[in-house]
Amino acid sequence: MSVSQGQEGVTLRIDDSLLFPSGNDVLTPQGQVVLERLSSVLQTFDGQISIEGHTDNVPIATARFPSNWELSVGRAIAVVRQLERQGIAISRMRAVGYADTQPMESNATAAGRAANRRAELLLKQQVKG
Repeated sequence: MSVSQGQEGVTLRIDDSLLFPSGNDVLTPQGQVVLERLSSVLQTFDGQISIEGHTDNVPIATARFPSNWELSVGRAIAVVRQLERQGIAISRMRAVGYADTQPMESNATAAGRAANRRAELLLKQQVKG
């Protein structure tokens, strides 16, 4: 997991291999533990949380996931539901799927594809006015 500050807020980046089996949107037991630990930190944050799913560019075509769009959204929703079970208000979260449209690395190598398969939690502070 890594943390970075951007113009929109703080991004928590989690490799998908930590959260999900390959080609699936069911959280691993290890992924559940990671999100459980993360939820205690998120409880202290009072802004909005955008959970964003990303994939590599290797096509998927299963009955459940006809494309990487469905897989990326399914994974984002799985994270939202887990955080909701941990007490994060659903009204503070949104699920977004980007499929392979926002790669961090080149998809030409296995290492690049692995880096592109990720979930990101974008923490946006509420503007008080």
